[in-house]
Amino acid sequence: MKKLYTLLFILCVSQASFAEKYALIVAVGDYATETGWGKISAANDVPLIERALMSQAFKLENIYKITDADATKAGILNKIKEIQQRLQEGDIFVVHFSMHGQQIFDDNGDEIDDLDESLVPYDAHVAYSDAYQGQNHIRDDALGNVITVLRNTLGTDGQLLFILDSCHSGSSTRGGAKARGGKPALTPEGWKPNQNSEALAGDMFQRVKKSPDASPFVMISGASADELNYEYQGNGSLSYAFAKALTTLGSDCTYRQLFSKIAAQMNIISPKQLPTIEGDQDYKLFKGEYVQQQPYYTLKRIATPDLVQINGGEIQQLFKGTTINIVPAGTVTFSEDAVVAKGKVIKTAFSTANVALETPLESSNEKEFWVFIEELSYGDMYIKTYFDKVENVEILNGVRDYLTSNNLGEVVTVMDSASVIIQPKKNISGKVIGYSLLNPSGLTKIDDATATRGNTALAVLEKQLFQYAQGSYIRDLSMTNPLYEFEFKLIPVDYDEEMEIVNGILPSENNLDEKGVLKMNTNGDYAVIEVTNKSNKDLYFTIIEINSKAEINQFLPNDNYELSADDLKIPAGKTQLFKEFVFAFGPPYERLTLKGFATTTPINLKPIITSRGASTRGDMNPLEKFMQESYSQTRGADGRRAGGKMRGYTAEFVYEIVKE
Repeated sequence: MKKLYTLLFILCVSQASFAEKYALIVAVGDYATETGWGKISAANDVPLIERALMSQAFKLENIYKITDADATKAGILNKIKEIQQRLQEGDIFVVHFSMHGQQIFDDNGDEIDDLDESLVPYDAHVAYSDAYQGQNHIRDDALGNVITVLRNTLGTDGQLLFILDSCHSGSSTRGGAKARGGKPALTPEGWKPNQNSEALAGDMFQRVKKSPDASPFVMISGASADELNYEYQGNGSLSYAFAKALTTLGSDCTYRQLFSKIAAQMNIISPKQLPTIEGDQDYKLFKGEYVQQQPYYTLKRIATPDLVQINGGEIQQLFKGTTINIVPAGTVTFSEDAVVAKGKVIKTAFSTANVALETPLESSNEKEFWVFIEELSYGDMYIKTYFDKVENVEILNGVRDYLTSNNLGEVVTVMDSASVIIQPKKNISGKVIGYSLLNPSGLTKIDDATATRGNTALAVLEKQLFQYAQGSYIRDLSMTNPLYEFEFKLIPVDYDEEMEIVNGILPSENNLDEKGVLKMNTNGDYAVIEVTNKSNKDLYFTIIEINSKAEINQFLPNDNYELSADDLKIPAGKTQLFKEFVFAFGPPYERLTLKGFATTTPINLKPIITSRGASTRGDMNPLEKFMQESYSQTRGADGRRAGGKMRGYTAEFVYEIVKE
């Protein structure tokens, strides 16, 4: 009997160890003209997502792709069914959609607003007609059935993740970025909603009967049903944010923590767009079976024996000057003994990097090699600025001169490539009275620039452009050294302001909105910080806050809580709730990013931030010096990079301040 138990145990362990990771990437961007849908850059998302998944140990042969003309409704559903037949209990399956989305008239009375959400395959049309009545749209009801079948197949020990990089509804709008969807709902002529208040809200869960042993399921969408989903510099905004989050993960993450990274990134690139998450958010991402070390990259091309191109670029923080090691493909862990060549990145693009090698490769077969990163570079503070209507050539030339002479950016002529847009503000008579800085995604206003006493409009613009460049750069900075890993979050509390005591912890769920973001109101909401040190070293931490204008402010320590280094020290492997530091919230009402930094040496960014980089303390650690350098507006002929060797870790938390 003991042998039988042992055999059963071995079989169970063996089955668990053979769990596979599968993925399907669906991308439709080159729609046929007769469908009425505009073209989008969905094809660019495919290699981006593929590389991100491979960095988390998804095998290339298990990543399926279906694009454009092949991605009809039948083609998509048949491909999912084909993969479903390969799935075993306990496997992981990721499905990523990059395409248009649209609302469509409800056909079964289960929607409160009488409209289904739907995905738009290659053969779906934008408008209702006698010939087309929505038969090729993939409605949420049909997708719900597919999801339930997949969950039943994967079983309790499996996981299913859906990523939807598409609009669900909205009206067409002018903006610096393409919207994925943005068309009116597909409805018959003269259609009116029946406003059936008894109907169930649309969801993706309960069409086919779900097994009691169904797998956990998470869905992340790029925008809620009433929002547009914008592209970002040639990629879907959610695809970009998901890929970046996946390649900068720490260990032991949950889907909720993955979403927090995505939300932080989206708050940078498309602040008007609010991603959403639903499902089993507190399960361990990929069951904890994901890569916890720096990812490896593959070679895209060997141009010459000493010049190669990597399948990885700026999104993975492979900037000019990054040091790389080439090792034999299949190398399990990095070691100096495995290195066949070293090199440095000499040129980068969005998802590729060119590397000059110190010693030539002996083979021209790129499949024989993998790339490990030895020392990351942290890129450049650099913004691409677009003028929407040139009303004043002197302003245009002044901005161009400021950006180029300080190596801070450039003026571009294509709106789609811009980091920021400058738009003239006019009074009723049409006179230009100032300028607005806008985010290209949805033309969301960042700030206004008008002449003030002692400052011209150009001087104000220069100051705001620098602030935006610096804030965006720091907000986008990722340090992922696993030896310094930590995470933090705001925890709502019951606080007696008169007695100045915390009476207890409140459930965070009470403050989470339908998009999974913590909302704190300005009349009675209080919170404290919880920090977890996930490394085997004692860590010191500090937290800054970056607002919608990209202004950097110190969060902890702050003017109310002047703390010593030991006050912000977390022992290895411990979680600490700082009940003595209680935060209240005030306007403006906006979504904010908290960014935490952790190192093994004391760190305090407050003197640097409050002095705008003027602090001259002599014992600053490399991270503090890095932050100080970012305040330098005069960067020299080749001084765009705020650099330096740093050892640390960054984590983000997004929350929103709202009215009561």
